[in-house]
Amino acid sequence: MIPLLKIFYDPFARNGIWCCTPYPNHPNGCPNFVKGCTKKRPDFKDIADKYDWFAITETFDLKAHAEKMKAKHPQWTERQCRNPLYWQGTVRANLRNKTITMEGDIVLDIPEACGINVFETMANVGVTLKRKPDIVTKVMIVGKMKR
Repeated sequence: MIPLLKIFYDPFARNGIWCCTPYPNHPNGCPNFVKGCTKKRPDFKDIADKYDWFAITETFDLKAHAEKMKAKHPQWTERQCRNPLYWQGTVRANLRNKTITMEGDIVLDIPEACGINVFETMANVGVTLKRKPDIVTKVMIVGKMKR
């Protein structure tokens, strides 16, 4: 559990600008945005002062996973071997299990959807996240009600 004394809010994370940015095979951006991902989560600016905040992280060796997938499927491209469909669900489940044991009052499972710039927030506590990593670090943010 990493205490977060400063969380960087970015309205572009919340309003869909980031979400709608095209990326390979997704010309309209993240398909979860149209499903209401941001609408289903609280806006951080509305809850920021009510909680003490902590980051929970889970790392995953994506490079080793891709190597295993390449051995299993030699015809696959590197991109296919790194496809989040094959690993991200497990990493998120492991991370969610960690948050359950933290006894938080609120869990921001997709902090970006709440308006949090996770890259800046984590850099502020000495955790550098990379955009195309070999070792992935996923982050959820837990809030404990201020007493």
